[in-house]
Amino acid sequence: MSAAGVGTRLRPRSGRAGEPIFEVRENWGDRRVSTPIAGFTLGGYQINGYNFFIIIVSILLLVASYLVLRGTRLGLVARGTMQSADMAAALGYSPDRVYMTTFFVGSALAGLAGGVLAPLVGLVPTWGTLYIAKAFITVISGGASIVLGLLSSATVFGLVSQTFTFLSGPVIGEVALLVAAIVLLRLLPQGITGRFFKGRL
Repeated sequence: MSAAGVGTRLRPRSGRAGEPIFEVRENWGDRRVSTPIAGFTLGGYQINGYNFFIIIVSILLLVASYLVLRGTRLGLVARGTMQSADMAAALGYSPDRVYMTTFFVGSALAGLAGGVLAPLVGLVPTWGTLYIAKAFITVISGGASIVLGLLSSATVFGLVSQTFTFLSGPVIGEVALLVAAIVLLRLLPQGITGRFFKGRL
């Protein structure tokens, strides 16, 4: 983008200790901008502060989603419509309106996730395509339970991917994630919560 004749371009680079940063290129030189939250040391380990912030945000969103779905009228209607749209319509609720509302909330959460991740991965028009397949696999593998299914499948795939990434590199980590998803869906075609946590949110 440009302002007052000054051209500025952002692209991700690798900073000290693997901390992602942005490189800002301007007409009069280069300037490097770090992530919004600085890292800190815990024992003998250097922890990226912004990665820790993302973990906290994820936990808060997961808890908030559970509380809304479990303890509010909107959550009850959404869960009821998902289980039986005809019964919800018979009770006076419009399934189309419920679907529209839940789609809006899901889209808003996806936008929030993109905004939170932006300082780590940068912003390009095709950025979302990197996560579509992983998100789809995670949701399908989780099963019918909304919160427990997502949490269980994300935990399994995250552990598999990060373990193999740490041992062999990021490419092997991605391959291991795909293999784990294939094996899991072959053994549990209805997802993790189709076998475990039945009837749980």
